[in-house]
Amino acid sequence: MKWLVAVASIVAVTVGLGAIAQARTTIEPSAVIYVGPHPDDEFQYWSLFEDRADVYSVVVLLTRGEQTGFCSPEGLEAGWQPELEPAPEPLPDAQYSEACAEARVNSFVNYFVDMADSDATVPGRFAPVETSAPVPDPDGVVCRIDETDECLVSTTVDVYRDLDDRGALLVFDLGDGDLSEAEVAWALDSTIDTFVPQLVGDDVHIAGIVGSYSTPEGGYEGCFAYPHPDHIAIDEALWATDFGAGFQASATCATDPRRQLFDRVSDAATDAAFATEAIEGSTDEKRTGAHTANFGWLHGTYYPVAHHGESELFHQDQQFWVRYW
Repeated sequence: MKWLVAVASIVAVTVGLGAIAQARTTIEPSAVIYVGPHPDDEFQYWSLFEDRADVYSVVVLLTRGEQTGFCSPEGLEAGWQPELEPAPEPLPDAQYSEACAEARVNSFVNYFVDMADSDATVPGRFAPVETSAPVPDPDGVVCRIDETDECLVSTTVDVYRDLDDRGALLVFDLGDGDLSEAEVAWALDSTIDTFVPQLVGDDVHIAGIVGSYSTPEGGYEGCFAYPHPDHIAIDEALWATDFGAGFQASATCATDPRRQLFDRVSDAATDAAFATEAIEGSTDEKRTGAHTANFGWLHGTYYPVAHHGESELFHQDQQFWVRYW
């Protein structure tokens, strides 16, 4: 029901109030695609993700986050707090390393495992990961560049299928820090044409695509500025290209002139993600939430969340622009 209310809200702002009743009776989404660039961006669209019993949630992760400085020895020492949060698995040994990418993906997967404990609609009980065959790239757009100028091409995808048919995680490897709009479009086309039919069936109805949060250079007044180029690439791809898979939305700021839809992450989900626990006799807090625990090693303390407004990167009050309804 919450999903249909959100859909009706989208209809209201893009088509008109007269379509709401029709939307509630005729729209029965089978799948929704959620796309983000890095392993720790998931909460940015969580208001449209949580409590979706009628949706098969396909989570598309475009990079493996291997550029983070927290994978270097000095970064890991500054970020990971052994007494307060779990260790990354495996312990990363260098920026851009395979261990760094693996640790970040494991944190991403475990975030969903933990969030599923408090929301039965979240995919979180996964079959062993399967790596796809190489996905065709006829235009040759996939080009990952790490610490050298060498172009690395990776077109296989790791698939984590939920055993309870609530959704799946698709992990691409398109290069942290150098994601292009063309690569985003290629990954979404591949998801729509190849992976969603494999996961749900050839006749699946895709209701829409939802992207993570970004702001442009210069930002918008009164909100958290986040002009990360990987995030902007997703925003621009979803804004410019109609993928023919229902509505397209991306998280943005309340003062973005394109903004059309507001939703709010529940208090229960926010606590499940960002909870900390006081330690008796200490000023420290144990990181117990799915986000604070699994991604804590990527922050000098732990990620904060704004319960109202948009003063932090992660916030309960979430705004979206919407196109192609």
